[in-house]
Amino acid sequence: MQTVTRLLCGLALATLISGGFTASAGAEHRAQAERPGDHAIGSEDAPLLMVEYASFACPHCAHFQTDVWPVIRSEFVETGEVRYIFRPMLTAPPQLAAIGIVLAECADESRYFSAADLLFAEQSTIFEAAQAQGDVAAIYYRIAAAVGLSEAALDACLADPAMSEMVNAGALQANEDGIAGTPSFVIGGKILNLGTSAEGAVFNWGGVPLVINGDRVPGQLDGDTFRRIILHFLDDRAHGIDHGSETAH
Repeated sequence: MQTVTRLLCGLALATLISGGFTASAGAEHRAQAERPGDHAIGSEDAPLLMVEYASFACPHCAHFQTDVWPVIRSEFVETGEVRYIFRPMLTAPPQLAAIGIVLAECADESRYFSAADLLFAEQSTIFEAAQAQGDVAAIYYRIAAAVGLSEAALDACLADPAMSEMVNAGALQANEDGIAGTPSFVIGGKILNLGTSAEGAVFNWGGVPLVINGDRVPGQLDGDTFRRIILHFLDDRAHGIDHGSETAH
């Protein structure tokens, strides 16, 4: 039962460098494209591609996964309107983020999103156990078992140098993509993330507040807000609007 904890402490994790890629005005963000090794769900012919950068150690990401993702999945992914890509990102505490990345990666591809669901659902339990110096490993082994991984299989994945390389590569790639925090999204060719304004929290798109029907979109991680955002971009696609040629919307 101590194997997971021991391996986590020994993981060589990449140190992120501030900065990274900034898309020029009018250019579609390069992170919008689907990449080899991406974990995607939804029709390849869907009119809209949405990319999420999230960390298994990010409480806001867990909130999004439990409260918003089911709406997106049932109303847009399963209906063929959105193809959704999930890119795990390394954030503090890095050990907990890293083991989540490795566990989900080692599960069968058909169960990747189930593993992500469970990791986020158990996040608060993991945090509490870690703070109390409890048996964090037992929680991860339980999640692994639920997606078809034995304790030995998870231990072997964590011991595999290729997994550390994969975690590091993902962290460096997210930095190069200009992802400064989680959760962040790429949709309509630009980064969508939480920001602030004089009116309070808003969603920024391409570095400026996202405006829909003349109103700034409030920075709320709820189903209604994301339904509004996705319908906005789907409507633009239906009308042939190419955001790659715009500087703001």
